[in-house]
Amino acid sequence: MIVSLLLLVGLGVVAVVAVRGMTARGGGPATEGHAVRRLFQYLLLYGLLIVVATGLSGLLGRLLSAPLATADQSELARSVAFTVVGVPLFVLVALWSRRRLAEDPLEAASPAWALYITAASLTSLVVAMLALHDVLSWAAGLQVYSGRSLARLIVWGSVWGLHWWVQTRAVPADRYRVHHVVGSLIGLVTAATGLAGLLAGTVQEVLGVSADALLAGGDNRLLRGAVTLAVGAPVWFVYWVRTTAGSERDPLWLGYVLLAGVGGGLVTAIAAASTVLYDILVWFLGDPRAPVAARHFADSPSAAAAAATGVLVWWYHQAVLGAPDHRDRTELRRVYEYLMAGIGLLAAAGGLTMVIVAAVEALTAPALVGGAAINSLLAAATLLAVGTPVWWFFWSRIQAAATSAPEQEHASPTRRIYLFVLFGLGGVAAVIALLTGVYLLFEDVFEGTFGAATMRSMRFPIGVLATTGAIAGYHWSVYRGEREQPPAARSGPRFILLVGRPDPDITSALASATGARVEAWPRADAAGAPWVVDDVVSLVGTSTDGEIIVLSDDTGPHVIPVRRG
Repeated sequence: MIVSLLLLVGLGVVAVVAVRGMTARGGGPATEGHAVRRLFQYLLLYGLLIVVATGLSGLLGRLLSAPLATADQSELARSVAFTVVGVPLFVLVALWSRRRLAEDPLEAASPAWALYITAASLTSLVVAMLALHDVLSWAAGLQVYSGRSLARLIVWGSVWGLHWWVQTRAVPADRYRVHHVVGSLIGLVTAATGLAGLLAGTVQEVLGVSADALLAGGDNRLLRGAVTLAVGAPVWFVYWVRTTAGSERDPLWLGYVLLAGVGGGLVTAIAAASTVLYDILVWFLGDPRAPVAARHFADSPSAAAAAATGVLVWWYHQAVLGAPDHRDRTELRRVYEYLMAGIGLLAAAGGLTMVIVAAVEALTAPALVGGAAINSLLAAATLLAVGTPVWWFFWSRIQAAATSAPEQEHASPTRRIYLFVLFGLGGVAAVIALLTGVYLLFEDVFEGTFGAATMRSMRFPIGVLATTGAIAGYHWSVYRGEREQPPAARSGPRFILLVGRPDPDITSALASATGARVEAWPRADAAGAPWVVDDVVSLVGTSTDGEIIVLSDDTGPHVIPVRRG
């Protein structure tokens, strides 16, 4: 393995030197030559970084471990080889890269350089977090001391800090957005996992479950949760709170907040709350899986903690997003509301499917599976009780907006995507369920065993078909009603050009409010009054011209009719 790795590194060095020589002789290297050279150069730099960090952490881990005599000699040989060969090569390529960055302004803006910084930073971050988890676990008495973990923390933590420092000085801000967003996601998931474990351990301690383990360490959920939280929370704070939260709300930023924060938090809360509610209903009304309450509710503290953590994550990110309290119905608010409605609808659809499954179970074998049918009904009731209010709350708000401003809402790309995704997913699920059900039907027919057991084996395909049919039918009626609705007489301009102070939100807000195509040109002198959406809407609403310029100066906005082309 060592020989192969060193051979790969050597080939990379030869390739980089060859490309460098060809570009130097060419006098004016082409763009393709630059791209190839950068790809090999930074790929080699990343590989050498891994080799050097692995070798140094191995040597340092050997020094921090005892006794040295019992250490693995082959591992020592690998660490020495990686250090002796890797350090000079890494320094050589790093110095060359530094000179290229200083001589060529386009080098810092290249995708290859940004990819190297992102990959090196995230790799060192993950390895350092894992090592920190082991070190803190040892400090908390959860596992034995490991010098290798401490060495990895020191070496890889230093690598991460070095690349963070380089990034702030040699990488354009738009080139490390992926690094910051992915780092925020890693920190969020780790911190949320630790918080859920900490809350679950606290609930167990309050209820008197596994009290000895809570005090003595070992397989201790409370301490393990605290350790994981201590690892993830600083990462999330540095990457998100200090760095990314206040930055530009570009698609990557919105994707993290909407999908990971709002969507992930709500899905976690719904799934975990459904588990807790289901356990309670089964204990009192259904067929418990264990006669002892402590065993039946063994997973309930974890589920309750996950539900609380999911609600907290959802609440924080929707507050950062500001969607529910935003007065203007922007496309961002629509994305938020349709996402929430879709998550609630998914849970309610699962509940409706389970109702049909339970009904088929009760009709086909009531004497044999009565308990299973009751539990299925309780699972359905749980999903319906959790998912339906979420869907109805957001869907009623959406429909109210569609009633008050049908032209803007019906033309929204978010609404069309929502409806088409429902039709598409429903169609795929229906086809799969139909194929499965027909297969089960003909299998029993050809084997001569067709009967009540056949219908029971088809209960899930039947439930999925009925549910997707009901959901698709309802939303198709909504879509068809919108298509058949006569278009309202449109008034106001078709095109609006805003000239004034820079404002990243005014364009989308005005487009949503007026239905016109809106462009914004910032003034070079940054003069003009701040944009106020309501004032601009009322101003352009009085214009009968199809194309206008709204010029903002110190006295406010002014409308100038124009005629393009």
